[in-house]
Amino acid sequence: MSHPDAFDKKRRPDAADPLQPFAEALRERAPSREALLAEGKAMTESRRKRRNAARAGTLVLALGSAIWLLDPAWKHEDIHVAIGQREQLQLVDGSRVELNSGSHLIIEKRLRSRQLELIHGEALFSVVHADTPFIVRSQGVRVRDIGTVFDVRSDVRGVDVGVIEGAVEVSSNRTAVVRLNAGQQLRASSAQLGEVRPVDVAALTAWRQDKLRFDGTPLREVIADLQHYRQKPLRLADAQVGELRLSGEFDSGSVEALIGLLPSILPVSIVRAADGTVSFSKIR
Repeated sequence: MSHPDAFDKKRRPDAADPLQPFAEALRERAPSREALLAEGKAMTESRRKRRNAARAGTLVLALGSAIWLLDPAWKHEDIHVAIGQREQLQLVDGSRVELNSGSHLIIEKRLRSRQLELIHGEALFSVVHADTPFIVRSQGVRVRDIGTVFDVRSDVRGVDVGVIEGAVEVSSNRTAVVRLNAGQQLRASSAQLGEVRPVDVAALTAWRQDKLRFDGTPLREVIADLQHYRQKPLRLADAQVGELRLSGEFDSGSVEALIGLLPSILPVSIVRAADGTVSFSKIR
């Protein structure tokens, strides 16, 4: 039979619990529910930030790779040469460009290539070899340098490319690549590349000495050359007058005098309009 006092001790609510001190110690050592939740949120936020940073890094890397592959122009420099003037430039890579009268050239800053666009006019390029390709564009025609000196002229006739030293590769929007070596030239457009022909280097570069050199050159070609040195238009009345041929060396600084001299050299008449336009007709 149980003792009454022992029974009473089990029933009393205020009786001391012998495990209470251990429970208190465990509570002090173990984090609370609120602490566990806060720590879980912090860990989740940290993982989210790391994941977002990784995604951002991947995006930046992908964007950088795309920009590198596309090679966009991030800066342009426009060069305009006045009628009757010439200009010499040295590019940042050491290459040199000499621009003829009335020329317009755009120099582009790119990541993977050195590119220039000749809008119109004439330029002689002396290219320094580098790891990045050197490309000149004009009217849909691309001229890629292979360590060389070459001349590009762009006007209403199309794009004329002549090589003085080394070699270039010429291509257009619809054609395969054609290689030109020293002493060769061709005329190109965006639709086709013309026949490769030998070039008279002295005639090709005569403009650098302020000279115009013609050797049985059709008058239509002469007029196109003269137009580089004149603001107002020069016009041929018909195709027949354009077939007349001119030979000789003339001063590019005296274009007006040459125009006035032509009727004494060829069977042509000239008419000067009030606006400065000059028209040529064949004398029958």
